[in-house]
This record gives sequence, structure tokens and C-alpha cells, in this order.
Amino acid sequence: MNQTFTQIEQGRVVAILRGDFGGREQEMVAAMIEGGLTAVEVTLNSPDALNKIKQLAARFSARCAIGAGTVLTPQEVQQVAEAGGQFIVSPNCDVSVIQESKARGLVSLPGAFTPTEIVAAVNAGADAVKLFPATSLGPGYVKAVRAPLNNVRLVPTGGVTPEVAREYLAAGAWAVGVGSELLGKDILADTTFTTLQARAAAFVAAMKK
Repeated sequence: MNQTFTQIEQGRVVAILRGDFGGREQEMVAAMIEGGLTAVEVTLNSPDALNKIKQLAARFSARCAIGAGTVLTPQEVQQVAEAGGQFIVSPNCDVSVIQESKARGLVSLPGAFTPTEIVAAVNAGADAVKLFPATSLGPGYVKAVRAPLNNVRLVPTGGVTPEVAREYLAAGAWAVGVGSELLGKDILADTTFTTLQARAAAFVAAMKK
């Protein structure tokens, strides 16, 4: 596996930056790295997303994998690759997006909900599968799916707290995706981002095997 895959696997937590954080994304990512985080996803439906990915990748990619989320087309994969993004996350399973990601040497994490979708994603070349929305499923679903599909790397995303993350890990999840539970709008009130660093550390600790 490549460096990006290894980086994601080190922390097993993908932080999801969605929305406008007032241009403070670099400070936020620095704080999360200090907390042990090794993967950050910038969703393409965020303002100026590609430029943010470019800036974050230029500064942090050696220490933390920087990728894009909400990627829906092969053209968007190309744009992310040109910006320096290292992995591609989607809410759905689109074979053309997976194939373009792999063709450009990017780690592919498409979204899936059912066993049929999960297998389709893996057969198309996905490195891991984003289980979304995980809030509707829970750790029991991960355990049940992993019984027949024990070689599939699952990344439950949605409604994940540190406590739930540990349950997912015990159920066989490879990593978790975390958004508002880590990066709520309240985080900007702490100008030093020590709260964010502590939250990141709590998630990373929960995913330690």
C-alpha cells in the first residue's frame, strides 16, 4: 500500500472539514495533527475547497493525508489530483470515480450502505469503503457485514463519537469518519484550538487497537 493509505491507517480517523471556517483551516489541521490525527478530508461542497486542499496538502501532506470528500464525478477527481489531494471520498459508489481515483494513484474510499454496494465498490478497486450514513446502522451492522466480508475495510461515517468509535473498532471497522462531532462550529470560539487538539486525541485513542 502507498504512503497515503499507511497515513490513514496510522490514526484510523478521517476528520471531515465541511463548510466555512473563516480561513483558519491550516491552524485547525495543525492542532488535529498535534492530537494524533493523520487524515483530513475537505468536502468539495465547501467554499473554495480545491484551494484549501492545495494549501493543506502543500503544508501537511508529509505528516497527514489530505483528501477530498463529496466527490461525485471523474472530473472532480482530476481537479483534486491536480490540487495535490491524496485520497477521494464519496457518499456513493460510482465505478467511474473509483477507477479515475486509482488511475491517478489516489486512495479510493467510496460510500456504500448495503453488502451489495460494498462488494461492488471493492470489485471496482476501492481501498476501503465509507459506510454511510452509519448513524442508521451502528456497530452491530459492521460486525454482521464483516462476518461474510471479513477482508473489506469499512469506514463508518456519521454520528461517530469517541465512545461509538471504540465500538466500531471492536466490531471490525478499519477507520471512522468524523465531522461535526469533532469540528462543530463551536470550535472556532477556542482561538488556540486546544479543545480541537484534545478532541482529536480522544478519537485517535479510541481507535487504537
